[in-house]
Amino acid sequence: MLNATIVKRVEITPDLLIIGVLPDGGVPDFHPGQYVALGLPGSAPRPVEFPPLREQTESEKLIKRAYSIGSSPQFKECLEFYIAVVRDGSLTSRLVELKPGDRLFAAPKVVGTFTIGEIPPEHNLVLVSTGTGLAPYIAMLRTPASWTAGRKITVIHGVRYVPDLGYRDELLELAGKHTELRYLPVVSRADTNWQGLRGYAQHLFSDAGIGGVKVALDPTHDHVFLCGNPAMVEESEQLLLARGFIVHAKRTPGNLHVEKYW
Repeated sequence: MLNATIVKRVEITPDLLIIGVLPDGGVPDFHPGQYVALGLPGSAPRPVEFPPLREQTESEKLIKRAYSIGSSPQFKECLEFYIAVVRDGSLTSRLVELKPGDRLFAAPKVVGTFTIGEIPPEHNLVLVSTGTGLAPYIAMLRTPASWTAGRKITVIHGVRYVPDLGYRDELLELAGKHTELRYLPVVSRADTNWQGLRGYAQHLFSDAGIGGVKVALDPTHDHVFLCGNPAMVEESEQLLLARGFIVHAKRTPGNLHVEKYW
């Protein structure tokens, strides 16, 4: 049942983790933006200080949830995942206890259509997320094929508190190396030391913007991706539909790509 090993654990905050998972069969091929199911049995331990579970689980039953991969397909040392710990949740309240060397379940099949492979190389990417919805974009940015000639990339990451800006250092470093990359972290509950944007990620698309900063969009050349909190996704979707964007579907290709995983 348990067919993978934790090989890396980084604590961003007590409730935000980056973990590296190595399946027994090695890292499979996949496309940036895809996801895989991770799991643990109901008998796996939880921190004693965590509150009771919202719903009880059977001790031998495998608890599985889908998580976007944050590593590049070219990186074969492990699959990387960005995990928000829900203290009364069935799985993440157990994942938080895992250390390098511990075992877990990783589904053998990687799935998902939240990818950029079919987007024309000269078209721009606007990657919008809240919280751990950033993970699929990290996979895209770590993959050289995403950086096509003439393409501009904007990354918008909305969080509540400044310490929640996972991958911030990596994104700032990338923005320093690539003039075509614009990184816009947005914090809704920042303390007085935060000198950046305050508010909600989707407000960057409004006429007012945030603090005079706006993201101008052209539906003929921009592809927008939305991943994260349902309120952000729904409000952004309504704003963008009104500006001529079309929700992408297999039968009706469009330029607004939505991942609803909450």
